[in-house]
Amino acid sequence: MWYSLGSMLMPCFCFGPFQKHRFYMPEDVLAEIFSWLPPESLIRFKCVSKSWYALIKFLMKDSEFVNKHLRNIDKKLMSSTCLVFYCPGNRYLNYPKTESLLRDLFKSLTIFHNDNNRDHSNYVAEHFDSPVLPGKQDVYNMMAVHCDGIICQADYYGRVILCNPAIKQWKTLPKTCLKNGFFTIGVGFGYDARANDYKVVRFGCEWIPGGQGLVNYEKTKAEVYSMRAGCWREIGIDLEFARFLVRAKKCYCKGVFYWSMWYPMFTIVSFDMSNEVFHNIPILPNMNTHLTRKSPIKPTLTVWNETVALFLYYFERGIGVSFKLWVLDDCYGGVKGSYSWTEELVIGPLDKIAAPLAFLKNDDILVEAADGSLILYNPHKQVLTKRIQAVDTRCWEFSYVKSLVSVHVGSHSHS
Repeated sequence: MWYSLGSMLMPCFCFGPFQKHRFYMPEDVLAEIFSWLPPESLIRFKCVSKSWYALIKFLMKDSEFVNKHLRNIDKKLMSSTCLVFYCPGNRYLNYPKTESLLRDLFKSLTIFHNDNNRDHSNYVAEHFDSPVLPGKQDVYNMMAVHCDGIICQADYYGRVILCNPAIKQWKTLPKTCLKNGFFTIGVGFGYDARANDYKVVRFGCEWIPGGQGLVNYEKTKAEVYSMRAGCWREIGIDLEFARFLVRAKKCYCKGVFYWSMWYPMFTIVSFDMSNEVFHNIPILPNMNTHLTRKSPIKPTLTVWNETVALFLYYFERGIGVSFKLWVLDDCYGGVKGSYSWTEELVIGPLDKIAAPLAFLKNDDILVEAADGSLILYNPHKQVLTKRIQAVDTRCWEFSYVKSLVSVHVGSHSHS
């Protein structure tokens, strides 16, 4: 058995007309039930009795139960997709205390899938409480990424926090190991299955003052933070980037983090959390001459069926938006690190559509309408189904799942 509180039986209570009666349920049965409950329900059930409190407290610290809970919740949530949107209002925000919660900076959108009638999918949009970086912030220079219920927030100057809103835990990471003058280009967060460790990766350029008030940028550098070790360490990176990059679109898939950026052509950079190696992923040869910042063809990085994919979309006046989906194979021909792209979907043209955003768990595509609202698109029936007017689509960030994964590893932890 993967937990041990003895063989005592746990009290369960009946409510309603039978509320005076109670029966006993073995703790292994209770633990199985608990592994399917959302974190907030599990936390509330700690108040049922002292024995429930002791069991739940123990289970929430047991890594095997936490992993099982994460797998079960992910399966259970196949009937819905939760998306988190980063919605800065005022450009500068000042929070003197890191305990402050900003209700308007993040919003969540949960879409409930109805396979029997996709035309009537329900959704809930609500404020998403999460700690924010301390001090005065330019909120447009903040980045947020997610893995297994933990959200990593960072700014361009090295301040990073990890938080799990579902269990109300957060911690500020220690000071970066890179010297002052380092400017962040990309931040990623993910799970190293080999080491059973969560890691933050950060890369960018050092800069030094130049003549006539200009800034010179030196070699690209990178660092990794290990939750187990509780510290940063510098790692090698052989890639070079320009300082002024459009805010990088990113995604995480099966232990690898991906960024898409312009330099000056479109490029995709990946980082393997286990090997701690960066790669520059080649795109299709015929895309190189077309994908520039001024090109009418626009790319969007996404995840489809647990595989990294790329939307290429373009707008034709009077016709609408058309887009193709290309899927990445990072083990082409059975050779790890050999990349190839396969065209999987061709969609459109669609009238009054601005851009594709993300796949939902039922394979519907969330697209941005020309008026800023959200619309669900069914690629199998090739029809637009549901309009959602709930959040600002320009601030789309990541898919989210609630979990019991703790950030209380290493130093500087809080709850």
